[in-house]
Amino acid sequence: MTQTSSTRLGWDDIWPTAGENHLIYENVPVRFRILPRGVNWEVFRGKAFWGIFSSRGEADDCVRAAMTEIFSTGGAAQLRFS
Repeated sequence: MTQTSSTRLGWDDIWPTAGENHLIYENVPVRFRILPRGVNWEVFRGKAFWGIFSSRGEADDCVRAAMTEIFSTGGAAQLRFS
């Protein structure tokens, strides 16, 4: 069986990159960052402040719960510690 060009999938069809034009299945990841702030830990979702936590573990648990919710709806998310 020969594939036609309409059935061939490239990498960007499976996992598109943010900012590209004419994407059918664009899936831009939500980016979380956890940063130390004195004795507390700040969390940013995208570039917006999302919360402050008393421990790194508490911040990590909250972000991972939010990421699980994003993943369950077919979204993408990334986590970065700074």
